[in-house]
Amino acid sequence: MKEIVKRDFGSDKNFSEYLGVFEGTAGRYRRGQSSMPMSFFEKLRWLEPALRPTKITDTSWGQRKGAVVLWQKRKGDAAHSPLLNNVHAYDQLSPSKVLETALGAHMPSLAEFVGRILGDGSATIAPAYHASELESQARMQCLVYELFDYKPMIGIAKGNYRIQLKRLCGHTLELLGIPLGRKSVTNPPVPNFIMKSSASAVWLSFLRGLFDDEAYVSERGIEVGLAVRQIHDDCNLVESRILNHVSELLGRLGIEHVRRRGQTYRVGDTQSVCWFLRIPRREFKKVQKFRLFLLSAKQRKLAAASLKSASHERT
Repeated sequence: MKEIVKRDFGSDKNFSEYLGVFEGTAGRYRRGQSSMPMSFFEKLRWLEPALRPTKITDTSWGQRKGAVVLWQKRKGDAAHSPLLNNVHAYDQLSPSKVLETALGAHMPSLAEFVGRILGDGSATIAPAYHASELESQARMQCLVYELFDYKPMIGIAKGNYRIQLKRLCGHTLELLGIPLGRKSVTNPPVPNFIMKSSASAVWLSFLRGLFDDEAYVSERGIEVGLAVRQIHDDCNLVESRILNHVSELLGRLGIEHVRRRGQTYRVGDTQSVCWFLRIPRREFKKVQKFRLFLLSAKQRKLAAASLKSASHERT
């Protein structure tokens, strides 16, 4: 591994940029002090086909999630290595270990994953992702591959795209403090690792994941709406925790916005209250500057709305 880094990258900094991790994490990979996910190994195999595992982590979780191993170049004929032929048989890790790795080396990706789960995802023990755009589904597929080291299939259910995730993802959400169940009922908060982070990259990753799924773009502005269900007789209306935290993150970025209460619907003994957060069109330039949308269709819609808004201002 040291030879590959020296030959192809020259420094841990370049190596970390290639893998998309922190420089310290890349250094631990180079020195063989940390286990490396299978997805990173596949990228390195393009540079050094003779790369082989020297150690495989112990099994401690009943899910197959892709090899997490220590990789180094081995001497001799690799075809006789028993590890090479059975590398996926020992690749299970506990949710706590997965979360520890994600928080250490993949925090922005974890933040975006959470944003998408709180958007068009379902926070259940075996989560599913229901975004209607194939581009969003492909993005979620990449996030799961990076964080959990397996590539879920994009299926179609009742005419809509759907990704069914493993229980490992659900247990990880629980460890982050996200209650399992309907979001309108559980009214989940945004996890502390996002809210307490001082890195704007983490805030932006979360907002991009959520906005791709939940934000509606028009000439008047950008609006996100979420419902909260509560007991009908309760006089104290419960606000959406997600939108409250989104409001705080937008405030940190200097993006002006307003919040309002929408309609209330009676559902049996409960009532659903719709809460909205709106970014006015005068803030479109800031939204474009921070690239709050990854979805190309919404980027185009925002660009068209910005042009129309600018022409109205001139006239």
